[in-house]
Amino acid sequence: MSICAYFLIAGLRLRSLSRLHELLLIVLAGSTLAFSLTSCSQQPDSVDRGQQTIAESQEKTDSRPIPKKLKDADPNNRVSLAEVTSIAADADKTFVDGWIDGRDSRTFKSYYKNLPALEKAQFAMAYHDMVENSDQNLAESYKTYIPYKERVRFARNYWENSSEAAKFKSEIEKMQVAWIHESLLDGSELWWRAAENHFGNAIDSPTQMAHDVEQNMVSKYMEDEGTESTFSQQMSIKKPAK
Repeated sequence: MSICAYFLIAGLRLRSLSRLHELLLIVLAGSTLAFSLTSCSQQPDSVDRGQQTIAESQEKTDSRPIPKKLKDADPNNRVSLAEVTSIAADADKTFVDGWIDGRDSRTFKSYYKNLPALEKAQFAMAYHDMVENSDQNLAESYKTYIPYKERVRFARNYWENSSEAAKFKSEIEKMQVAWIHESLLDGSELWWRAAENHFGNAIDSPTQMAHDVEQNMVSKYMEDEGTESTFSQQMSIKKPAK
């Protein structure tokens, strides 16, 4: 074979290989484009399914029943005075830490500390009934919180008409304010501890949290969810002597 013929055949082969290479590139490019188009066309459906899943999840969340207050309206299934008295008697025998909202210890500065367990329990029962008969439902909304002044009004009226009325009225204003505040916090906690023993697992976590929120708000003398107060602000404004 002549040299010219050899190079001619080689050239044809190279062009054929080049052409084959171009065809392969075109095929690969076409496959990539087809895959991309397929992915893009499927993506909205995937997103739609994701959004649908989220929507379904939100719908399920929003449709959950709103936790109700822990009511014991069944006359055969109520927390009894004896149960609350037992809790008070046991608590009076020792120092209890983390009594209020898992934080404050059970210590008193007023004469309330000297009351028999039965009298503390009687107030606890009366205070509980007052709260339960109100529209308060902190598991649903903090806006339903009973203002501190209303609680004070209830407690003052209770103690001024109780068997301890004479002693309560004889106390100076500062100690009356302390007596009222301490009885509100302690009374709520006494009933709650008795309820935990009585109802057990029937108390769900939202109800537990609602109790802790209430105790925290009362401890800060709060009138509503955004208005805190202080012990000194509970004292009446004294008019200067003339």
